[in-house]
Amino acid sequence: MHQPEHVLDKIRARYRKNWRDWLLLGADVAFTFPLAAPSAQVIARDSDTVSQWMRGWRTWSEAHPTARLRGGSRRTIVGTQEVFTHLDLPTVDDLIYLDQGLSNHWLRANARWARLRVLPGGVVEERLRPYLQQIVDLDDADFEILLDATTWFTENPRSGVTVRQVPVPGMHTKWLAHHRRLVLACLNIADQRDGDTDQPDDELGQDNLDPLGLKALPVHVDVILADPADRALVSGLRHLSAPLPEIDALPIHPEIVLIVENKESAYLVPDRPRTVVVHSLGNHLNVLGEIGWLNGARHLYWGDLDRAGFTLLSRARVRLPRLVSVLMDQVTLEEHKALAVEDETRADTPDPTLTDPETAALAALPTEHGTYLRLEQERLPSPFVLDQLNRAMDEQGSAEVQ
Repeated sequence: MHQPEHVLDKIRARYRKNWRDWLLLGADVAFTFPLAAPSAQVIARDSDTVSQWMRGWRTWSEAHPTARLRGGSRRTIVGTQEVFTHLDLPTVDDLIYLDQGLSNHWLRANARWARLRVLPGGVVEERLRPYLQQIVDLDDADFEILLDATTWFTENPRSGVTVRQVPVPGMHTKWLAHHRRLVLACLNIADQRDGDTDQPDDELGQDNLDPLGLKALPVHVDVILADPADRALVSGLRHLSAPLPEIDALPIHPEIVLIVENKESAYLVPDRPRTVVVHSLGNHLNVLGEIGWLNGARHLYWGDLDRAGFTLLSRARVRLPRLVSVLMDQVTLEEHKALAVEDETRADTPDPTLTDPETAALAALPTEHGTYLRLEQERLPSPFVLDQLNRAMDEQGSAEVQ
């Protein structure tokens, strides 16, 4: 015998599964939920429990007048007994009335759908359907930005401006990065990058912006010219930050390129002939495949000893297959574990390019507290770092990744 709360759980499950269809198709649906009414044998054996169950449903029904209890007869040894068998709900409105959460959600979904369906250019229901829950969950300010952005992109499909130049109040680069797929769905544009996790949430590359007719700002690359001879070619500048094409055009031919994850650590590298440091790339590792003077050089990589550091290393090695890591081994981790902190942030799984020693260091990061160790580059003692970097850069020939 189902109690009211059990049937309400069924109602909530039915709603979660079907509300999009009811919203988009406007179907007038009737619902019936069986109550697992007691049999004649149960009534005869435990009439008190059955009577209590009947009283419970009557009380519940009085508090929910849109719901209709349907009954049936059971022939027992003490005569015919009437019991409730089903809960009938004539319409969707009758169903959502039974739960305040469903009612709030349904009203919000209808109000937002009413505004979406009159957007200029029209919306395609099937394109929008997978994103309806996200749209309903938006706060009011973000929903207004979504409507305004969709309208602007519909009217300006090939503007050629940057994100910050789009005259939609409240829309900035991070907003568009987090809501780009909702905008594309409202514009009936297929997202060719579904499932791509290489692009960070708060950044947008040109391939992300092309469907919206926008242009990306050029990626800037930070380099350190450790060779005084190279610096003489650029008026003595040691530290350069410039758009990728300008960095690619530098008239240099290094023998060693050291890629360093963080700026502060990169500044430790002393002057050294035929050596260039590339640093602070973050997730813009694709530039490593677009700088011509990297070809023919030895490639070294030094990043943080944490999960994110190994993920970045693995992605860099996709672009530079002969890349050799420095100071990213288990020995370095164990000798300096006292300098590490615990890390609870999410990290992407590395690409399958890590060497066995790197994999062993990654496997040593979990702690007994369910967290992970993070040993940042900057925490390592400078004399130790310089000794290890010099040893790695002094090695002759190209080290092949095993």
